Amino acid sequence: MKRSTLGLLLLQMVFVLSWSSGFIGAKLATQSDGIFNVLFWRFLLVSLCLALFLNVRLLKVYWAQIRHHVVIGFLSQFLYLTCVYVAIQNGLPPGIAAIIAALQPLMTAALSSGSVVERSGGWQWLGLMIGFTGVSIVIAGQYRNSGVEVGLVMYLLPLVSALGLTLATLYERRSAQTQSGDLGLALFIQSLLTLIGFAAAVLYTDTLSIPRAPDVWVSIIWLTVFSTFVAYLSLWMLLRFMTATHVAALVYLEPPVTLVWAALMFGDVIYASTYIGIVVVVAGLILVRLKQPVAACTS
Repeated sequence: MKRSTLGLLLLQMVFVLSWSSGFIGAKLATQSDGIFNVLFWRFLLVSLCLALFLNVRLLKVYWAQIRHHVVIGFLSQFLYLTCVYVAIQNGLPPGIAAIIAALQPLMTAALSSGSVVERSGGWQWLGLMIGFTGVSIVIAGQYRNSGVEVGLVMYLLPLVSALGLTLATLYERRSAQTQSGDLGLALFIQSLLTLIGFAAAVLYTDTLSIPRAPDVWVSIIWLTVFSTFVAYLSLWMLLRFMTATHVAALVYLEPPVTLVWAALMFGDVIYASTYIGIVVVVAGLILVRLKQPVAACTS
């Protein structure tokens, strides 16, 4: 029992670090030829690696699997990444994008409230609100001196990302395939759809090119390994052992972890408000985890 608890804790840590790595990888790709081009090569590499790994298992794919994972891939990968990256490329600071996307736990809790299996109680709502307050403190302090003018649409795009990931999380959680599906095959179908989407994007924007700078390839490999393989596989694995609301609550740790990581890696300044916000975030997460959601009785 202790071993399983420790394993679940480690899996949650991997989840938070891998999802935070996406912003780090995006910063590494700042000097690239274009966001869509980086994302195209990222998912081309992901799809090729998974195709080689799965091999003959690809011949056993049936239409129900494709239909199921196409929905998840569109919501959790193509839509999520497109909205976040376009917003950042057009001037929205990554930290601001992170806090807007961090509304996902509240969306998940709200949409889960209609389910008798995964209903969020009052204490969970309070914990989620406290966690969001902590994230707000972190980002507000980090960017209080920012005078960058960004259009309203750029602020709405990460909100669309959060909604997309919320719908994908709930869809996967409530699907019978969650209990018996092949995670590698699922990620391949999702990534292949995402590759097709970004292929269309680079052709439409005329930004397709073979990366030549070493730092661009570093960012592509970074995003492939940590922000795709590790991130999404850890997400779907957690959904096998935790409710969608509990998994979504871990998203609150992403902005603070990203800030600390960026400070260690790039020398970004961390303000005192960051530490205060992290404490508030942890308090909210503890409250969410101590108060279990109301579950339906099954015969």
